[in-house]
Amino acid sequence: MRSKHQHPGHRLSAFEIRRWHSESRRARLQKIWIPYSLRWKGGIFMRVMPQILVSGFFAALICSALSFTGLHIALRSPILFTAFGFVVGIAISFRMQASYSRWWEGRTQWDHLSAVSRNFARTVWYHVPTPLGEGEKDKRAALRIVHALAVALKHHLRGEREWDEPGLAEFRGLIEGIGDYPWNNVNHPLTLSLYLSSYTEHVRTTTAVDTQVLTHLLTHVDTFTQIISACERLLRTPIPLGYNIAICRLVWIFILCIPSQLWRELRWWTVLVTVVMAYMIFALAEVGLEIENPWGLGPNDLDLDRYCLLLALDLEEIVVTGKGPAGRKWAGERMDWGSGVATPVEPGEV
Repeated sequence: MRSKHQHPGHRLSAFEIRRWHSESRRARLQKIWIPYSLRWKGGIFMRVMPQILVSGFFAALICSALSFTGLHIALRSPILFTAFGFVVGIAISFRMQASYSRWWEGRTQWDHLSAVSRNFARTVWYHVPTPLGEGEKDKRAALRIVHALAVALKHHLRGEREWDEPGLAEFRGLIEGIGDYPWNNVNHPLTLSLYLSSYTEHVRTTTAVDTQVLTHLLTHVDTFTQIISACERLLRTPIPLGYNIAICRLVWIFILCIPSQLWRELRWWTVLVTVVMAYMIFALAEVGLEIENPWGLGPNDLDLDRYCLLLALDLEEIVVTGKGPAGRKWAGERMDWGSGVATPVEPGEV
């Protein structure tokens, strides 16, 4: 399955990512704002339509029975109905809070992944010595694996693990240059974290890397593993099934009791009121169910495709920017804050 967020599904070059980012920003700025009450995309009206129709049909059936038989069979208890509605409201509120907490934790974990990826790339590019004769090949390969890890985690959380799926074209392109890659592995994010560990060990044995820099690299690799585990915990530990079943039954009982409670005051308007109340209650319950898993493909799920593209852009900018400042002595220039011009410092002035 492909994500409903509109992003390129293949691997992009650095120029193409920059162009995508610029076009996306321009499109957001030029987009006409539509009130949330009038938006169709991202809503769940069609998903709750069957429940609404069933509720309306049942309300019409109850109203028809009451109109022909009188009010003798109407079950009307204002105190009990109010108390029951309060219980349903509390249950749905707790369900929404639990689901949103999971959604927000997923966003927090992915933000942590982006931060650690940037820190790892910056440490590698600036602070790891480059062996003579090897240039920046190993460093570029390490940064490529960092990007591949984020893309692999995206597909891993979405359950996209078949190599012939169209969505894996970008991931296949990122790991094609890795020799002897175990293609049959199931947990590719974990596999790529092992490659980062291997790179760290390679740096330790072949370069005169500072101990603190090596400690930072190992810490970042450990954090990658922790993030993978935290994301898998959200994926594999849903809200208990019994709680979802109980909420569903409470909602249905409450909706089916509405017609007999409102018939005396509203008569045939009871059908319309029941339909409106059914939409409100079922919509809230369905939103909580949809955002329970933040790694899905719907418009209300996290936009992992966009996050991966932005991470690729950040890594590319670290590489491009690192070619300049890393080769200059920081004390070799003095900034004239008045004119904004860098003024060279004479040797005797330092």
